Amino acid sequence: MKKRKRYFTIMIVPHTEESTYSIRLPLFVVQLLVAFSALCLAGLLILVYSYRNALNDAKEVQALRQINQAQQDEINAFAYETQKLIEQMGQIEMLAELVAEKLGISLDEEEVEEDKDASSMGKGGGELRLYASRSSEARVLDRAVANIEMLQNLIPEKAESMELLEVEVDKFVRRLAATPSIWPTSGGRLTSGFGMRRSPFNRAITQFHSGIDIAGAHGSPIYATADGTVSFAGYRGGYGNMVLINHGYGFETCYAHLSRFAVSSGQWVKRGQVIGYMGRTGRATGTHLHYEVRVNGVAVNPMNYIR
Repeated sequence: MKKRKRYFTIMIVPHTEESTYSIRLPLFVVQLLVAFSALCLAGLLILVYSYRNALNDAKEVQALRQINQAQQDEINAFAYETQKLIEQMGQIEMLAELVAEKLGISLDEEEVEEDKDASSMGKGGGELRLYASRSSEARVLDRAVANIEMLQNLIPEKAESMELLEVEVDKFVRRLAATPSIWPTSGGRLTSGFGMRRSPFNRAITQFHSGIDIAGAHGSPIYATADGTVSFAGYRGGYGNMVLINHGYGFETCYAHLSRFAVSSGQWVKRGQVIGYMGRTGRATGTHLHYEVRVNGVAVNPMNYIR
């Protein structure tokens, strides 16, 4: 016997008095329509889901782009600041070299050459153009990292150089403070210079004068011409009342024929400080100051040490 076919009938009943309609479809056709409708619905749901995911991804990409742009701006700014630091360090080093040159201090030549190279590179010499356009993000970051490495190497060297300069400047300042440099009295006039001269007590005799004589009013203040320690303050033969100051670095100054003292032995004095007053004690023909400058125990011309 033949297998009976199965059908699916759809009846349409209008609300009017018109006759009803019916559609007779094989069951497999109905099944195909149902399956097709299910597939369409599933496809629509998948499309909606994919669209929502794509929209979320687009928002995240936009947010990431904004973050990336901000990071790029920070990298550019960071690279620029590190370059400025290197330039400033080069300028500081140039100033240090200038100070050292003015003071007659010699810094390590190898370090000086390295510092000159670093300063020229920091000023845009070509190798260290340390910030660039935003399109070269990785390149800028590499240059910023290179700047940091350079700073890590340069800072200890510069610190050591500055410490050396500080020590040398301190030595120079202390030596300068200990070097006689001012007129030892005010309002006086030079009456006898350094070197060979006729004796003021016997014009027929020529003798060596180990200092200079400055005449002035009795009681005029006498000033220390440099910082130092009073090694002697008292009466000494032909010098009369005398003050002897040891300044260190081989310098000594002598102030003779004083009327009275303003300091005592062992006292520390500063340049310009009053140490006594003009007189004519000892072997003197009139009121004056006999002033000597000695270097390593040898009398030298005081005029070379008076500004």
